[in-house]
Amino acid sequence: MVLLLAFCLLLAPVAGPLAAAARRTGAAVARRPALLLLPALPLAAIDSLLGMEESYAGWNRWAYLVFFGYGYALSDDDRVRAATRRLALPVGLLGLALFAATAPGFMGADDPFTERTPLALVTRALFGAAGWAWVVAILGLLDRPRPHRRPPGRVLGYLAVAALPLYVLHQPVVVAFAYGVVGRRTPIVVKYAVIVAASLTVILLVYEYGVRRTRVTRLLFGMRGTPPSAAPR
Repeated sequence: MVLLLAFCLLLAPVAGPLAAAARRTGAAVARRPALLLLPALPLAAIDSLLGMEESYAGWNRWAYLVFFGYGYALSDDDRVRAATRRLALPVGLLGLALFAATAPGFMGADDPFTERTPLALVTRALFGAAGWAWVVAILGLLDRPRPHRRPPGRVLGYLAVAALPLYVLHQPVVVAFAYGVVGRRTPIVVKYAVIVAASLTVILLVYEYGVRRTRVTRLLFGMRGTPPSAAPR
C-alpha cells in the first residue's frame, strides 16, 4: 500500500504528458501489434541491473512503478486492448519459454537475486521479460469479447465499483483479525474461515458506511461520481 501511494504521487505530475504519449503509442500499436513486446525491455533492465528483492515477490520494487505506469498509459486504449487480445496466446507461450530459460540461473547461481555474474544478470533479465509477457497474455485472454454477455447484476455491479476501496481496506482488517486468531489452539481450517468471514464482513461495512456514501471519501479511495442510491441486499 505504501508503494501504491508513493507511485501515485510520483506519477501525478506527469499524468498529462503520459496520457498524451499513450495516445500516440496506441496508434503505433494498432499498426504494429508486436510493439507491445517493447515494454518488457525496461522491466528486464531493472531486474537485471538493480537486482531482485525477496520481500517484493522476487521483483525489484521499481519494476512495480513501471507496471503501474504501463497500466495507466495503456489499459484504457481500445487499440492497445485489441492488439493485446490478438497477441495473447503467442506472447503467453513466449512468456513460458522465457521463464523456463531462467531455470539454469535460479538453480545454479549462488544468489541469482543479487549476483553480478553474467548468468545471474541474464537470468534476471529473462525473468523481467517473462513477467511482462504473462501480463499481456493474461489481460488479452481475459478481455475476449462476449457478444451475448449479460449486463452485471446488482451484486456484481456493486463489487466491481468497490474493488479498489476493498483492496485498500483489506490489509489492516485482515491483519487485525489474524493477530487475534492465529495463536489459538484451533484447526487451521477453522482459523482461515473465521479470518475470511470476519474480515469480509467488516471490510464491506466500512466500505458501505465509511467510504461509499460521501463524495470526499469516494474521491480519496479512487472512486468517481455520485454514490448510488442503494446497495444490493
